[in-house]
Amino acid sequence: MLKAVLFDLGGTLVYRYTKFSELITLGHQAVVEYLFKKGYTLQIDEAVKVANEIYGAYHTFTEKAYIELDFKIIYSAILSRLGVPDYSNEELISGAITNFYSPIVSAYYITNDVKEVLSKLKKKGLKLGLVTDNHSTDWAFHLLQKFELEPFFDSIVVSSQIGIRKPHKQIFLHSLKTLHINNENSIFVGDSLSHDIQGAENTGIKSVWLNRKRERQKPKTPKPHYEIKNLLELVDIIL
Repeated sequence: MLKAVLFDLGGTLVYRYTKFSELITLGHQAVVEYLFKKGYTLQIDEAVKVANEIYGAYHTFTEKAYIELDFKIIYSAILSRLGVPDYSNEELISGAITNFYSPIVSAYYITNDVKEVLSKLKKKGLKLGLVTDNHSTDWAFHLLQKFELEPFFDSIVVSSQIGIRKPHKQIFLHSLKTLHINNENSIFVGDSLSHDIQGAENTGIKSVWLNRKRERQKPKTPKPHYEIKNLLELVDIIL
């Protein structure tokens, strides 16, 4: 019997207006402006270049190892490379991260079906969990607060909290443990075949592929148990 529904966040419940690469640049520019107010003058072009180099190397590593580092470690390395003397100052790093995510969070929106579906599932007595990859909890919780989604969830797991990211099964198992639910009584909803659907398969959880863009499934990709074009179709599958 189904007792819990787990969701991905980015691309499943929230969406962005702008290309990710452009948002990252806006984030780094916001950090440069923040550091200028703190007395550190940096060239935006150099800051963006250094940040992209370090973040790019990290992204390549984490996609292969499924290990997630806290963004404070990453941004400390960026500040160090940029010659900021207080690169290990926690207050300075936290401020930099908050400013980094400000323009990024502003570029996200949700569709009309999100709250409607979450509300229907909750009313049926199902537990709801969120499992999302990000090297900072700031991004996830700021988005959830922006759209007032946090109250819907009984468990919220961000990869940086446990140091492991999708599709490694441990992050899914951690979510199930917090919900006190086993894999046979749960289902996972996500937009990424390689991260969400593969991760659910690794854990023995039934999966729903949210394919809003109506993409064709490529050969040798994990096969979801269900495929939907919008979240309202999920209600028909579950309820």
